[in-house]
Amino acid sequence: MPVRGDQAIIRGVEVQTIADLLFRFPDLRKMWARGNFQIEPLLGMSDTIIAALIAAGCSNIDEANAKNLSLDEKAELLAAIVRVTMPRGAAPFVAALTEMAGTVGGGALPTVRATTSPRPSRG
Repeated sequence: MPVRGDQAIIRGVEVQTIADLLFRFPDLRKMWARGNFQIEPLLGMSDTIIAALIAAGCSNIDEANAKNLSLDEKAELLAAIVRVTMPRGAAPFVAALTEMAGTVGGGALPTVRATTSPRPSRG
């Protein structure tokens, strides 16, 4: 994909890199959890998040250079990265990752109570 006279090399983002980005950026994690991984909401996120996503999906653009791109360049790159990473769309990809996470340990994802209350005294 041409960007400012050079060719951006688009690659699919690896699962581990996606996990790292979700850990690094809580806003991105919230979007992922809602299953709303579309270009428009992505472009509304911080320049740091957008630059990290572009750097993850382009082998020859780092985060610093990605921050300096115009909004339309960022949109075109993000759209290409999403297409290569999730060719069937975000929903099947998220579902597959969620299923894998639930079956890695042989069962469903564990749940933990957020708080505990003291048991009432008997007597």
